[in-house]
Order: sequence, then structure tokens, then C-alpha cells
Amino acid sequence: MNVAKLYTDFIEHSKPTIGKEELEAIENVIKSNYLSEGQCVKRFEEETADYIGSMGAVATCTGTLALHLALLSLGVSKNDEVVLPSYVCRSALNGVLYSGARPVLCDVNIEDFNISFNEALKVISKKTKAIIIPHMFGCPAEIDKFKNLGIYIIEDCAHSIGAEYQGRKVGNWGDLSIFSFEGTKYIVTGEGGMVLANSAPLLKRLRKLKEPDSLDYGVKYTYRMTDLQAAIGRIQLSKIDRFIKARRKIANIYNDNFANLDVVLPLEKPDSLHVFHRYMIKIKNDIDTFMEKCCKKMVKIKQPVKPYPLHRYLNLSGKRFPNTEYIMKRAVSVPIYPLLTEKDLKYITETVKKEL
Repeated sequence: MNVAKLYTDFIEHSKPTIGKEELEAIENVIKSNYLSEGQCVKRFEEETADYIGSMGAVATCTGTLALHLALLSLGVSKNDEVVLPSYVCRSALNGVLYSGARPVLCDVNIEDFNISFNEALKVISKKTKAIIIPHMFGCPAEIDKFKNLGIYIIEDCAHSIGAEYQGRKVGNWGDLSIFSFEGTKYIVTGEGGMVLANSAPLLKRLRKLKEPDSLDYGVKYTYRMTDLQAAIGRIQLSKIDRFIKARRKIANIYNDNFANLDVVLPLEKPDSLHVFHRYMIKIKNDIDTFMEKCCKKMVKIKQPVKPYPLHRYLNLSGKRFPNTEYIMKRAVSVPIYPLLTEKDLKYITETVKKEL
């Protein structure tokens, strides 16, 4: 039996959960006749910082530019090195390159896709000014291991708003943390980002770097978020606990259905709260063939870090990054977002089982 005939709606890999509350919030901003960065952005910053437990936040127009601003606030320049994992989205590399610093890559853990502490130790040098620690796909990294290295820590929380490590929200462990609200992220504003800090001097520096009309001389960056974006973001943030509950429920359904398959399921650590920005499985089959078969059956399965890991952009040998190379050949992301219905989930699980 052709299972595709049982299903007529294409199941996208990801969808933002937007409702009437977001529409009403946009309408209210339009009626106010103030569309650029104003009080709505300020409240979004305050509410996000309060949710994470940080001293303050500075909104930006993208997550990549949030990283750039974070690096600049730490004084990172062309004479410095910034360590980051190879298995992460290209935007992280872009942020480092914008700062003029030299990106230094290390491998990741196969089990949770996060930066490897032991591999990071191998590449840290006297020139290392900062390390970027992504919490990949909503699974918290073991960030406490990195706290005493004597270098700045920037948490990349683009995938992980709401995730917790040792009872404390990620984004509240490093010197700075960055968030993305791009259209495929956990909460969305279309485009948008934010930098959080627990240091008053760092927050002051971030704001001065972003404020083109400040009195002091120096290069300024017009990275402002609009009130339209912030209005959506505030509503999305108010729904975050609902989103986390929905995604974790779907993850449990997948765990139950895929437990007896020849796949490796996502790692959940006892001291962490995984928020499942992505539901990642490792398979033995060729992933391109598997994704193509699922797509023909109306289910979009993706390889989330694409088209390349960062070491390939820098022309570095894959032998230095064996775990990243393995993950690129074996790991795929199954759709997981609150708008999926019981019918969708049944069809997805049947399709995955059939095509593996």
C-alpha cells in the first residue's frame, strides 16, 4: 500500500506557531504609529532577561548580529582567536568573521552534538579570547566544564530558549548569551536576535555599540530590532512553556515509536531539560536516500547543518573532526513543532518506520 495516498498535506520540517494574539499585537503597534525600536523592544528585552534570569538584554535585528555585537563588547579583534565547534550553523562563523578574529574549530560529541570539552582544550591557546558554546537542537551543553578556562564564554542559545542545565536556564551560565528569533527558531519574530549579560559594564558597552546617536566617538552598528518584531516576540515568549510542553510530548511519542528501530534516539541527560528544537536521530542508511523517500511520501526530513560543517568552509581536513563527519553522514531531523496534529504524528512515524 502506498502510504502517500493516505495523506494529502505536505508535512513541513518546521513551522512557526502564530495565532491571533500575534496579529493583534502587530495591529496595536501599527495603530501606535511607532514602528521602529521603541518601548515594545525595551519590554521584550526586559521580559526575555527576566525569563532567563539575566541582568539585562539588548535586542538586535538578527541572531548573527547579536553574536557580532557580543564579540565586539568583549573587545575581540583581529589579533584574537575565537573557538567554536565545526558542527554548527554557518551564521556562527559569520559572526566571528565580522569581528575580524580568527575562528578556531574543534570537534563535537557524537552523543549530544555539542562542543567537546576535551577537543576544545586541544585548540585553546594564549590568543584565545572567547569560546562559543552552542546548546545544539535544545540539548544543553555541559557548560560548567568550561567555566574555569580563563576565557570569555558566549552561549549560543539559538536552539535552546527554555532549556535547563543543573536546574538553571541556559543563557545564564556564560559571560554573554545570544538568541535568534528567525522564522524556524523556537520563538519567532521573522528575523531578530538578542544578547543577554549579567554584567552592567557589558550591557552598557552593548548598548553604546548599537546606539548610532550616542555622544562618544567610534564605530556604531545599526542593529536595531523593530517594535513590530518585538510585539510578535513578546507574545511568543508568553507561550514558551506551552511550546516546550508540546515539543517534549511529541518527542516522547517519537521515542516510543522509534525505540525498536535500528536508530540512535536523542540523548536526554538526567541533569538537563531538553527542549527539542530539533528531534535528531542517527540512522545507518544513506541519509540522502532516506530524506528523498520521506519527501516523496509528503514528509520533510532534513539535515539541519547544511550544506557543510564549518571545517569544510575553512578547507580543514575532516580527519581532524571525525565526530562531525560521522554526524553529517548519519544524523537527520524529524519534524517537531506544536502545530503537528495526532494525524500528522501518526503519519510521520509510519513513514519513518517504512523508509528506514
